[in-house]
Amino acid sequence: MSHHRAANPPEHAPAKAAEVDRVVPPHAAAKARVEWLSNFLDAKYRIPGLGYRFGWDSILGLIPGVGDAAGGLMSAYLVWEARRAGAGAGLIIRMLYNALVDMILGAVPLFGDIFDFAFKANLRNAELLKKHYSKLENEKSEH
Repeated sequence: MSHHRAANPPEHAPAKAAEVDRVVPPHAAAKARVEWLSNFLDAKYRIPGLGYRFGWDSILGLIPGVGDAAGGLMSAYLVWEARRAGAGAGLIIRMLYNALVDMILGAVPLFGDIFDFAFKANLRNAELLKKHYSKLENEKSEH
């Protein structure tokens, strides 16, 4: 049995903060959460043969009353992530608009169910937020 110590730290050793910044973009975890939730809500399942995608927001919207409210609460999380990322009022307003349109029009019987399958407010908001994160990362790399 050898008691020789390796010159390099073990693979499980924590990385230094400066090393992490070079490897992992600062908003990577938030981007991953936003992407996961928006896909879960708007694009988790695919209709075979048609390729059309839908998610839990559309499924929940089929439940009268509570479905659209539950979907709206989950959509609000994306707006909260934007606020945490320092998004300006313009971005927050656009995201709130998308979420509210989805929640209000989605609550209309029958029309709302069809609208939920087509509008995909969460994917729209995720895209807006990803652009915001990219802008922040570009600004950080320029400094």
